[in-house]
Amino acid sequence: MRRYVLTIVVVLAGMASLAQSASASVAPTLSLDQSAGTAAASTANLGLDLKFAPTGTDSPDHMTLSLPPGLLANASVDGGACLTMTDLDDAACQVGTGTVTAIAQGVVPITTPVTFDLVPPPAAGDLAGLAVNSSGTQIGATADIKVRPSGDPAGVGITITFVLPNTLDGVPISLTQINSTFDGLRYPATCPATPQAVAVAVNSYGDTTVHTVSAPLTVTKCAALTYAPKFSVGATQDAADRQVKLSTNITQAAAESPNDAISLDFPVAVLQPNLNAIGALCLNPAGRTCTPVGSATASSPLYPKPLTGNAYLTGSLATGLTLTLVFPSPFPLTLTGKVDLAGNSTTFTGLPDIPLTDLNVTLDGGAHGLFKSNCANPSGTATASLTDQNGDKTASAPATFTVAACTASHGSSGTTGSGSGSGGGTGTSGSSSSPAPRLIKTAVTGLRSGRVALGFTLSEGTRLAKMNALTVELPSGLSFARHRVGKRLTVTGISLKGAKIKSLTLSHGHLVITLRKAVRTVTVQIKALAVKESAGLKAKAKAKKLKSLRLTVITRNTKGTRTTIHVQVKHLGL
Repeated sequence: MRRYVLTIVVVLAGMASLAQSASASVAPTLSLDQSAGTAAASTANLGLDLKFAPTGTDSPDHMTLSLPPGLLANASVDGGACLTMTDLDDAACQVGTGTVTAIAQGVVPITTPVTFDLVPPPAAGDLAGLAVNSSGTQIGATADIKVRPSGDPAGVGITITFVLPNTLDGVPISLTQINSTFDGLRYPATCPATPQAVAVAVNSYGDTTVHTVSAPLTVTKCAALTYAPKFSVGATQDAADRQVKLSTNITQAAAESPNDAISLDFPVAVLQPNLNAIGALCLNPAGRTCTPVGSATASSPLYPKPLTGNAYLTGSLATGLTLTLVFPSPFPLTLTGKVDLAGNSTTFTGLPDIPLTDLNVTLDGGAHGLFKSNCANPSGTATASLTDQNGDKTASAPATFTVAACTASHGSSGTTGSGSGSGGGTGTSGSSSSPAPRLIKTAVTGLRSGRVALGFTLSEGTRLAKMNALTVELPSGLSFARHRVGKRLTVTGISLKGAKIKSLTLSHGHLVITLRKAVRTVTVQIKALAVKESAGLKAKAKAKKLKSLRLTVITRNTKGTRTTIHVQVKHLGL
């Protein structure tokens, strides 16, 4: 049919005298069809009706389609096979449909149905390629799909650049309309008061002036998004020094809102900053002359393989240190976190709206390792404080960890004790000349109902100095709850038998109890009012999949000696 129409066009062209326009140009207009859905972070088809008004025989030439941040194409269709081989007959790589309308020889309108097919990247650094397919024949050159880098004025997002043809089977044409529907786009996770826009920039064969047009993208139901990031930490001390290799991992479900801000807080009693790391300070990570202090990997449901980058220590002692994660193309992302040496924390803000099911950052040990440990307190709880992309949800995810291979031979102080009694215990005594403190009568209740309470008795050895303070680190899945009393937040629901409380404070998520008077034995009761339980732990309790929970208590006596006691609590009330 198309060949028949073109034959008529050629005949008419020979018979007609075409009027020439005084000036050549195109004037684009754009409208969106969002009837398939507008829900935040959902997957929906999006229609784009792009019209041109070419003068004379002019036709659009270079066209760039810029999607707003968070409106993302799925490059993982067919398991990523579309990125390795072009097959225009394979429907698995079809990511859209549409029609292209043109005027041939300025006389006859031609409407051609097309599909949009995902194909291998046409250039290094591209995310993918996009082919306009007419019944197995590609029209024009392959469009390149790129991810805009961090710092781009338009934000991190997708840009698709087309070179549009002005001939069809050798006959001159003027494109007048591209009406398309792109399938399965992932919508942004933000609902700003002023909508973000889909933008098109185009010039023409007869006019190099770039004309830009845009249409607002409606996004709804951000408040309905789930947000439940999980956090875990692993740490291992070097065999030859005190530096520690540290690994942090944040995981989320694919349909959750991605993180906009992440703050990681580490217990200073367990991990201390290694000031010798300043020797690895990097002034320009893009210069390829810096030595990484670690690595980063990220997994996204929208890309078939994990992204891998490097971590650099950046900034300066004068203006403040930063930790910079650099990912190469096709996701050219640079994520910079502010380092707080005093607070032993790092905070990343303004993260891109890209769904990540797994984000792992590993900081190396060695001479320039960022952390060290004296092994006086090898166990503790790190906390990730997170904010979602829309800014209306926050989460606090504690992660209990122990520095593996920790040894006092690298310069530790204090002792590590062993628990005993009904809770069971693990650990080694730091002194054989006097009995170590013990945890006895440990028990946890309320795990299935979400009203968790726990208690234990702590006994110092008779030949040791009396204890005057203790720190409680709850098992993984449990955390302390703050309550407002007057104008301040505090922990309530803590009672002692055998001692009186001088003060209660939370430090890095741990409860620090200071006693009015030093004692040898004290019973601690932590009521349900003081404890929060994660949904995951509650589910395991209901399914009776829990055998024990690890409780850690650190004692301090009047001589300043600290003792860490780890106990596997087996009385769980299930």
